[in-house]
Amino acid sequence: VSQNLPSLTAVVSRFPAPSQTFILRKLTGLREAGMAVTVASTSFTPSSGELGFPMLSLMPWQSPRVAIQPSSRAAWPAALSAVAARGQKESAGLRQRVTLAPIRAIHTEIAHFEFSGIAASYLDELPRLHRTAKIAVSCRGAAEQIEPLKNPQRRIALERVFEIADLIHCVSDDMRQTVEGLGAPAGKILVNRPAIPVDQFSSLRDRDVDHDGPFRLLSIGRLHWKKGFDDSIRAVAALRKRGIAVDYRIAGEGPEREKLMFMIHELGCEDSVSLVGSLGQPEIKELLGWSDALLLPSLSEGISNAVLEAMAAGLPVVSTRCGGMAEVVEDGVNGILVDVGDTGAMCDHLAEFADSADLRSRLGSAAARTADERLDISHQVGRFISAYSELTNRSGTNPRER
Repeated sequence: VSQNLPSLTAVVSRFPAPSQTFILRKLTGLREAGMAVTVASTSFTPSSGELGFPMLSLMPWQSPRVAIQPSSRAAWPAALSAVAARGQKESAGLRQRVTLAPIRAIHTEIAHFEFSGIAASYLDELPRLHRTAKIAVSCRGAAEQIEPLKNPQRRIALERVFEIADLIHCVSDDMRQTVEGLGAPAGKILVNRPAIPVDQFSSLRDRDVDHDGPFRLLSIGRLHWKKGFDDSIRAVAALRKRGIAVDYRIAGEGPEREKLMFMIHELGCEDSVSLVGSLGQPEIKELLGWSDALLLPSLSEGISNAVLEAMAAGLPVVSTRCGGMAEVVEDGVNGILVDVGDTGAMCDHLAEFADSADLRSRLGSAAARTADERLDISHQVGRFISAYSELTNRSGTNPRER
C-alpha cells in the first residue's frame, strides 16, 4: 500500500452485488494502484471473503428491526463500547446507538458512499463522520432522477447530503445537471464516467457477423420498470410481424418478471423472447460473444455498464437517449440512439441490423475503438485517485472535472 495515497472506506448496501460489478472493479483497481481500501456494507455475500478486502459490517439505519448478527460482532466491540459509554449524554435510544455504532467505527481518510441513497439513510450521522474523514458520494441514476419525484423528503435529504459532502461523483454530465438542480454545489462535482476492463471483452470481437439463423439480440439488466423491457418486447413483436426471425434474450432478474412473461405470452413471442435469469460474468461474456447486437431500452440510466461491455466486445448497440447514454453512444457512428419509449424506432433500427451484417460490423468496430480509447477502467481509477488525493492534500479544496 502506498504511503502517499489516502485510505478509503467504500460504503455499499451489499458486497459484492452481482448487479454492481462496477463497484468491485473500481475498488480492485484502487487497491492495485496502492490505496488501502475497506468495504463497509449492511450485507456481505458468501464470496466476499475471497476478495481480500477488510470488511466492516453495518446495520441498516432504516431497518424496522435491529439485531446484532453473529458474523458482525467481531467488527464491532470497540465501537459498541465507545458508543455505549456516551449513551447517557445522548438523546438517542439504545437501538439508534447500536445501529450507528459501525458507522462511528469507520476510521479512514475518505468515506465514499457509493450511492447517494445510502448517504441519505445515514444523514444524521454524516456530520459526526465528517469530523474525522472526508466524505464522497456517488450519484448514479434512479436515486437522484426518480426517488425525489416519489418522495419529497428524499430531495430534502439529498440537499443536506450534498451540503455536507466534500466530493460529489457524477457518472455523466447529464447526472451533474440533475444534482445541480438538487442543490449540489458545482465546485464539489467530479464527473467520472463508468468504465470497464476492456481487455476482458476485446477477445469477443472476432465473431461471425454473417451467420445463418435468426437475428441474435441481447439485453442485460434487472427486470425493473425503469429498464423498459416492456418496450423492447413490443419492438421484437413488431419485428416478427415484419417476418424477421429473431432470438431475443434478456439476462437479469427482478420484480417485473411476471409482467414480462405475461407480455411475451400475450404478444405470441414465446419462441422469440427468453428471460434467461441472473447470470454471472462468464455467462454474460458468452452471451456477448453469441449476440449480433445489444438493445438498451431503459427509461432511466446513469451510463449503462452493459452497453460499455457490449461496445468493448465489438457489438453494435441500440440505446435510448436516457441519462448520459449520448455521452458514450454517438448516433450513427458507434451505435444508434432512439427516444425513450419509441418502440417504432427500435424496431426500424433493429430491422436494419438484422438485414445488414456490414452495418453491424461497421458500428461494432467503431464501438470497439471507442472502448479502447475512452472506456477502460484505468482511466476511471486514475481520475478517482487524483480526486481523492486532492481532497486529502488540499484542505478546503475540492476537485471538479477539468
